[in-house]
Amino acid sequence: MARMARGRTLAAELQPEIGECANALKFSINISAEVGAELRRIAFEERVSESSIIEISLRQLFRKVSPDRLGMFLKQNGACLRRRS
Repeated sequence: MARMARGRTLAAELQPEIGECANALKFSINISAEVGAELRRIAFEERVSESSIIEISLRQLFRKVSPDRLGMFLKQNGACLRRRS
């Protein structure tokens, strides 16, 4: 229950536009080669950064999908904890 309330609060707090560069956090993620290639292609063609694409996409996703539905969708599509060793 607390998790659901936290997710709703987070979605409400997200600003509609991308964050300032000065406030950016660095994340290191693993994505498939196929997704990475598509991300690079779009970034190159649109002349925007890959991180901008990811941030805006996540902002839209978090606003439009409840945490419960997102969790269910992720698990149905093979999401798991991934660690590189």
